[in-house]
Amino acid sequence: MAKKSLPELPVSANNPCPFLRGLVCADELADDAEALGQVASTIVRCAHTGDGQPELPRLAIMGVALIANGLGPLSLYQTAKNGLRLNKLRGGPLDKKGVGSGILDQHSVIDPENLARLATFGSQKTHADGTLELGLNLAELTEFMNANFARAVGHRRRIDRALMNGEWPELLKVMGIDGPGGRFLSFRDVEVLFTQRRFPQRMSDQF
Repeated sequence: MAKKSLPELPVSANNPCPFLRGLVCADELADDAEALGQVASTIVRCAHTGDGQPELPRLAIMGVALIANGLGPLSLYQTAKNGLRLNKLRGGPLDKKGVGSGILDQHSVIDPENLARLATFGSQKTHADGTLELGLNLAELTEFMNANFARAVGHRRRIDRALMNGEWPELLKVMGIDGPGGRFLSFRDVEVLFTQRRFPQRMSDQF
């Protein structure tokens, strides 16, 4: 049975992750403090609603969440004790500070030009029923990430390229569609996630 529709919840501009913003908006995670175990369980459960029921490593997610608000001893202690603050991710150790897609600016406002730029890296993909839509496979997403890193020369860190590998490839794993030519990420699904903070209906019906 589909989950009853809920009004969209506000999401802090200091949460720069479109995936987490979608979960906050859907009332699956709190915009303020959320226990690490709950964060991990929610992400794993959400991922499992995707095509092929992809599995994500719960313990690894908890480890990433532990450091997301800060690497100092006090920050780690507070996060472990009080939970992850999704509204305080911007500026943290996992924030690339503009080295990335640029689709969300530093105030979490959509940049239409950078959203349209993502589409230029995609191509027409085929669904199982033969219909076509614009999407990106892993090779195209890798080209996109490399281009994002290249254009950030002068204000990038080496770790920023590694951080990208935990974003777009994981989004492909969770929200991707299995077609005859392989798994691809629908551009339309990405556009809705960024602009409306909503997951594909095929997933949200199972939350």
